[in-house]
Amino acid sequence: MVTEAIEAGRGARRRSRFIVVGSGKGGTGKTFLAANLAIQWSLWGKRVVLVDADLGLANLHVVLGLDPEAHVMALLQSRRSRNGQGRELLVPGPAGVQLLPGGSGVEHLASLNRSELRRLVQRLEPCLDDFDVVVVDLSAGISKSTLLFLSAAAEILLVSNPDPSAILDAYAVIKVLSHSSIQERRVHLIMNRVRDVVAANHAGSRILATTEKHLQQQVKMLGLVPEDDAVAISMARRQPFLLDRPNSPAAGAIRSVARRLLSSDGADARASTTAFFARSAELLAPRRRAPSR
Repeated sequence: MVTEAIEAGRGARRRSRFIVVGSGKGGTGKTFLAANLAIQWSLWGKRVVLVDADLGLANLHVVLGLDPEAHVMALLQSRRSRNGQGRELLVPGPAGVQLLPGGSGVEHLASLNRSELRRLVQRLEPCLDDFDVVVVDLSAGISKSTLLFLSAAAEILLVSNPDPSAILDAYAVIKVLSHSSIQERRVHLIMNRVRDVVAANHAGSRILATTEKHLQQQVKMLGLVPEDDAVAISMARRQPFLLDRPNSPAAGAIRSVARRLLSSDGADARASTTAFFARSAELLAPRRRAPSR
């Protein structure tokens, strides 16, 4: 079971907010939103770190306009674990955001076994001590590493588009989450790249109603972010969108979502960084062999 004793005993050390950002399929703009929400919170004075957990196909650094020299593979390759050893991997980013880069084009990272995932998570924890908000950008879908982060997280930001396939995949992610043991998990939904507000609201309402009826999981709609040609221009220039086009319609919508999420009740022990790592440790604990007869 998840140990409240671990959370209470270690929670006094820090109470940073731990938010994972996921999606059912690629192309929803998940990484774009994770990066720009982090930038906005940093502009408001929060100490924010972005963790690129799209292992093997990481691209947060591209959205932020950075060129990191190392990534999380260094944590796995190190023979010895030193307290805070991964902090040298943190890269200063725009508006004061820090980035812990994932590996891009590193095949091994995309298929870590259970033991490697456990070692990676253990070595990640000391890197994230000093932040108010930890934002983890996951790979789309439900890979092994993504499932771990989703299953251990108490606060999830799910990004979808109004099209039917994205809606179906978003529901599939929530269905997987419904089997987790975490009580009162907070799942937030953002509809991104919206062209038709009425259709997007209808699609979002359908997800909320269906998940509550069939999965007994409440999902909160955080808002809509419109399709905006300015996004492609900023991406091509490798400029962070909120800083490059602060007055665009999409930027205004992202600020509204950021304000709504930050003001929501997520700063309790269940949604803390400490609690996430306590749950991860239990999920990844070595499996005991059944006694031979």
